[in-house]
Amino acid sequence: MFEIRGYSKLYDSTQRSYNLIQFLKEFITFLFFTDMLIYFIHRALHHRFLYKHFHKLHHRWIIPTPFASHAFQWLDGFLQSLPYHLYVFLFPLHNIHDGNYSVPKYLQSIINGAAHHNDHHQYYDCNYGQFITLWDRLMNTFHSP
Repeated sequence: MFEIRGYSKLYDSTQRSYNLIQFLKEFITFLFFTDMLIYFIHRALHHRFLYKHFHKLHHRWIIPTPFASHAFQWLDGFLQSLPYHLYVFLFPLHNIHDGNYSVPKYLQSIINGAAHHNDHHQYYDCNYGQFITLWDRLMNTFHSP
């Protein structure tokens, strides 16, 4: 609610000097911040108690489908969406960013894709990251599809 009422750092003005450098800075900062927080939140949700009571429902889908992406307990969904909402209160972001991007073949080893998510559901203890494989690699939880 605070986001849409203007209390965040979202902006839509074209008056501001918005160029490729600014876009890349915002995109990379957003990607790094949200991916890092989601990694640690998602990994915490695999703690035995949290998994049993909040995250297990999501993992009933061995092969992720569009239906599985919405199979969450309320707290699980809230916690994993929190980084996106926190970001706009800490950093400026043009509101045109919508998360749509395609991954070139040469970046597929560092960008999480559907195959990484499939492995996460199949093997349970790997590939927690949302966008990039950095945190899984650093924390030794990366599994290459």
